[in-house]
Amino acid sequence: MSVLCLLLSLLTLSEAEPQVGTKEVDFLKLRTQGFEAYAENRYSEAAALFTKAIDNFWWRRRVNTMCIEQCIKDRTLVDEVQTISVYLSTSTCVETCCQGKLGSPVLIPDSHIELIFRKNQYYDVIQACWHYSRNYTGNIEAAETFLLYNPDNVGMFNRLQDLYKMFTVDSRVLPRREPHYHTQYRRGVEAYKEEQWGPCVYYLDSAIENFIRSTNLCRAQCTYQYDKTPSKHKVSTFVSAAVEIVENTGQCRSQCYEDMELRPFTNSPYLASILEYLQFCQYSLGSIQEAADTAVSYTLLHKRNPTINENVEVFTTQYGVPANERQDIVDFLNNYKVDTALLEKSDSPQKNEEEMLFSTSTSYGARGFLSDKECKSLIYLAKEISIENDGYDSYKDKDSSPYNTHEKFRGIVLSKAIKLLEEGDIEAEEVQLYLSVVQAAKAHLEKKFKLLKPLYFDFIHLVQRSAIDGVENNSEYSHPIHADNCYIQPDGSCNKSPPAFIQRDWSAIVYLNSPEEGGEFVITDKTLTVTESVKPTCGDIVGFSADTYHGVKAVRKGDRYAIALWFTHDISKAEDMFLLQRKIGQAKDKTKAHLTKDEL
Repeated sequence: MSVLCLLLSLLTLSEAEPQVGTKEVDFLKLRTQGFEAYAENRYSEAAALFTKAIDNFWWRRRVNTMCIEQCIKDRTLVDEVQTISVYLSTSTCVETCCQGKLGSPVLIPDSHIELIFRKNQYYDVIQACWHYSRNYTGNIEAAETFLLYNPDNVGMFNRLQDLYKMFTVDSRVLPRREPHYHTQYRRGVEAYKEEQWGPCVYYLDSAIENFIRSTNLCRAQCTYQYDKTPSKHKVSTFVSAAVEIVENTGQCRSQCYEDMELRPFTNSPYLASILEYLQFCQYSLGSIQEAADTAVSYTLLHKRNPTINENVEVFTTQYGVPANERQDIVDFLNNYKVDTALLEKSDSPQKNEEEMLFSTSTSYGARGFLSDKECKSLIYLAKEISIENDGYDSYKDKDSSPYNTHEKFRGIVLSKAIKLLEEGDIEAEEVQLYLSVVQAAKAHLEKKFKLLKPLYFDFIHLVQRSAIDGVENNSEYSHPIHADNCYIQPDGSCNKSPPAFIQRDWSAIVYLNSPEEGGEFVITDKTLTVTESVKPTCGDIVGFSADTYHGVKAVRKGDRYAIALWFTHDISKAEDMFLLQRKIGQAKDKTKAHLTKDEL
């Protein structure tokens, strides 16, 4: 009788609640319900709702992929946007397929929310839910999952290490939603460590195959994405339609390659790492020809690895086998070149959004990074909460700037702004803009200099330099020529040793206004001769290596507002941005708690 009752109850439940993999489930609605449960401290329920929302999103994405494969049929995955007619006919096919299978032609209408789902960032909330519910296994699993898809998140990385120290766990908890190719990679590495060469070769070969297939499917989804081309039926000419398709496709495909890099805190690309392990396992198994092909294919990704270069030479000279590049790797890199070209087209000056002021291998300046509205909002924030001589403790009681007695200096670091938010002195939207701008500046710097190592924030400062009314400013500089990680010596060299901020690798400044007189940013050579000069305006950004000699000309009239940023490659010196973002979220939650249901 009890078994029958159980079966009946399960049947009733399945009728009342549609399964995750059905079009009746709305993952966006589940997401909203999850936030509501979280705000009401119903943490276990919130975790379940977010998990269900994520599972439904990925089911819908798989269906979307199946529709694309069905519609392109025997054609290869599109490497370049060929013609408008081909694009629109295939798009219509996929749209009709998705409408039938998903109940909607659009996977998700908001590209920002879609990216959060794609990167599984709601596991951040799930991890917090399990933390408050004291579900320690769920806590660790959610942290592992979040970090797998967001490998450079310092806060979660540190938190996960603390969790493993706090709780006794027999072995490392595996993340949910681990991609198939990542599972195979992990098993291949485990086989390598145990010197099981046959399984190692099998798993790593499978990992490469699935890695490339997953990348190509993501690329195809970018080509036929409806939510990101809302005006494709409204364009007035084929030319404007083609431009829009290229822009959207290039930007989306660049995200595909970023999504596939699921290895925390490493500088070696994922595919290169697989090839490096594989060539050794093939050699150890006695498959010399395959090992030679894999090793020389590795050099297509990394030309300057002396160990691999030596291996290629050994295979070809001592063993006498030719080293042939693997066709799957060649095809993958050809696709990457196509997508890079698309991204460059989407970033081309056609939009006239950004204008380069100057550009070298270690410094650059650009105009148009921020809008007038964003500049005004940040200036308002600075006026509202900045502190006299903030960041210079020995000058707290002084009436002038630390570097110029004819000026005043005020500032507010991001962490202090968030503390004021927690105390209810400012609005969450103001601080969120501050945070969003500095994160965008970091991404701008990484992209401009094509940095292989990720950047982390060392220090963030919203600053105001002001001329003192009625005081003649005879000084040449507001902030004399200096470098950010070393002390300039009389002979022009720079001494990189404590107490200099030797951890700093890169710097950036985002300008919010143009002073009435003075305030130019300058870069000099080792003889302190000015080589670049920028009269700042709203939305300008300059980026440079931390050993660049630079300074700020005296502000002779008016105010000069900017955000100064210092970055490091050393994760141990980094600001916990994840914690700061969470504090903003918690402040927003407190605000929500005081709203009525209708206001929510």
